[in-house]
Amino acid sequence: MNSIEQYKKRKNILKDKNSVSLKPVNFDIVNQLVSSKVDLNLIKEITKTMEDHYHFEDNFAVTQEEAKEFLEQFKKDFNQARFDKLIIDCKKDVIHSIVTPFGLGKIVAAYDKAGGNVDTVYNVRNGIYATVAEEEVYKNRGEYNSNEYHKDSSYIKTNAQYSDHRKKGEAKDYMTGAQLDQHQSHDLDHIKSANEIHDDAGRVLAEIKGTELANTETNLKPTTAKNNRSKKADPMEVFLAKKNEKLKKIKELESKDNLSPQEKKELENIKTLAKIDDEKAREADKKAREEIDKKINGDYYGSKKFIGNTAITGLNEGSKMGMQQAIGLVMTEFFTALFDEILDIYKNGFSAGFDDDKFLTILKKRLKTIAKKIKAKWKDVAIAFKDGFISGFISNLVTTVTNMFVTTAKRVIRIIREGIYSLFKAIKLLIFPPENMTYEEAMHEAKKIIASGLIVTLGVIAEEYIEKFLASTGALAPFSSTLTAIFVGAITGLAITMTVYYLDKRKNDKDAIKALMTQVENSIANGEALLAKLNLGYA
Repeated sequence: MNSIEQYKKRKNILKDKNSVSLKPVNFDIVNQLVSSKVDLNLIKEITKTMEDHYHFEDNFAVTQEEAKEFLEQFKKDFNQARFDKLIIDCKKDVIHSIVTPFGLGKIVAAYDKAGGNVDTVYNVRNGIYATVAEEEVYKNRGEYNSNEYHKDSSYIKTNAQYSDHRKKGEAKDYMTGAQLDQHQSHDLDHIKSANEIHDDAGRVLAEIKGTELANTETNLKPTTAKNNRSKKADPMEVFLAKKNEKLKKIKELESKDNLSPQEKKELENIKTLAKIDDEKAREADKKAREEIDKKINGDYYGSKKFIGNTAITGLNEGSKMGMQQAIGLVMTEFFTALFDEILDIYKNGFSAGFDDDKFLTILKKRLKTIAKKIKAKWKDVAIAFKDGFISGFISNLVTTVTNMFVTTAKRVIRIIREGIYSLFKAIKLLIFPPENMTYEEAMHEAKKIIASGLIVTLGVIAEEYIEKFLASTGALAPFSSTLTAIFVGAITGLAITMTVYYLDKRKNDKDAIKALMTQVENSIANGEALLAKLNLGYA
């Protein structure tokens, strides 16, 4: 039911005199009242009090200018508390941004490295190692030994099978799709070459024997000796590119009248290569590599080594992020309290001169006040550490998963860490809102947290460019890192405050209208209650 309906309902109740239930009249009390003496002085005194209080002589008509003035004053009074809070939040957000993400956050980020804290197959294949130990293992993998791969039992078994098929006229050249000559020996090609597999950093990381990967049915396929010797140890795409370049010489050689024996042999070899079907070759290569990668990824990412390293680095990252948030909160509270004391000293003085014996006593008292304020926040510090620890652990996991597919830069790792922290806080607020907070209010606060996290992310991105700019200046170069932290932190803090203020303003404007409507409804209800009493008195 809206306010208009409520108003109409109250009006109908007042109009309906039958709705008022009256008790039977006690005539003894009435006669006693009629026969009693009237105190005229008391009546005059009560009348004067009512006139002074209610001002019945006032004009209740409201002009447009008066209504506008009332609304402006109401809005001013309503927003004053919000503005005061804005100033306090602005100071706190600036201090927090300088101290935490751009102060302590930079210290934590100094230990970040491209590619994260856990070795991944993708990264090591690109020469990026998270640990020195794994890099040393790869360096000490040993030289490639062709005999080791070609005399392996799996290779010999597969070769014998294809020989049998060839002699029966059932074997086909995997590159051309044509049937192999029954009476001509074939070659068994490692589609992904044994040499490439031996030097694959992903294989070494997964601790899989090269012969196990190279000599699978998918990676071993029959072809002619000429094709195999032309391919050598090249990856398929490299081989096909070289082959297609050679094909360009066919017309040149065929256009000559007299070819030398060497040119005739070259033309014959090129025509043999021309029979290769690029799509068939690529399809076989793709299938072989997918199976090899599936084996490497499955063995490594399911290994105790990977899971253990992820857990250990996650605990380390969680501890670092937890300490960052806890110390950041303590330092923010310290500087906030310190500035409050400095402001109070500026307004009221020390109440003692610097040479006065009381100066140290008063200074000690003010420092105790600061310590007391910080001590009162110990629960918040513990919560900040817990939230930081969980988000740090999750951010390490996200970074590790990301590095399975793409190498993350150092600054990206920091962005992930700060972003996960904001996201975690927002989700936590929505799932476990404080008491007496509605879902709508929790959603509003979560929006503010997400917006703050995005601004911090933009600040981290801008930080790199600002620091490089300051480092390029002669005078400011030695202080570039510190100045960048202060400058970017201050700008980020102000941006966060303004964004939060804007979001609050949109919400509070609606709240102001609701508050005004509530105030008006209460006034109407009080007036109608008074009218009801008067009606009863005259009934």
